[in-house]
Amino acid sequence: MWEEASELRSCGKLLELGKEICCPVVAIHGDYDPHPFEGVKEPLFRNLKDFRFILLEKCGHRPWIEREAKERFYSLLRNEI
Repeated sequence: MWEEASELRSCGKLLELGKEICCPVVAIHGDYDPHPFEGVKEPLFRNLKDFRFILLEKCGHRPWIEREAKERFYSLLRNEI
């Protein structure tokens, strides 16, 4: 799956497909994630109709297992669903 998504991402089609999403989208991103949050937040904000971004402090790429962010992540997730 990731290989296909990566290919779509590199040619710009993934963001184009995002324009067809009608439901609300929430991105939860760690401030220590190796992917800079600006590169995630800005393109999604421009291409999704109903988009919110939440930056988790002291958090990397996997908040569900990270000591500093796990509780906040699960709290946010429960509130969103």
